[in-house]
Amino acid sequence: MKYILQMPSYTYAQKAVRLLVAFGYKCELKRREGECGYDLFTERNPDIPRLLNKHKIPYKLREEGYP
Repeated sequence: MKYILQMPSYTYAQKAVRLLVAFGYKCELKRREGECGYDLFTERNPDIPRLLNKHKIPYKLREEGYP
């Protein structure tokens, strides 16, 4: 199961990737097709949203349960 997090900008997306990788999480960043922003694909772990919130990195949880 994975999280798909919508990131509002490339800058926030890069900050999120650096933060998550530093804490040992694997993630993949892709430009959102047909819209502005980026999607961050990562493992489903409740610590990830808490970590992003703690570091004030904005995101929107787009989807859960992606295989």
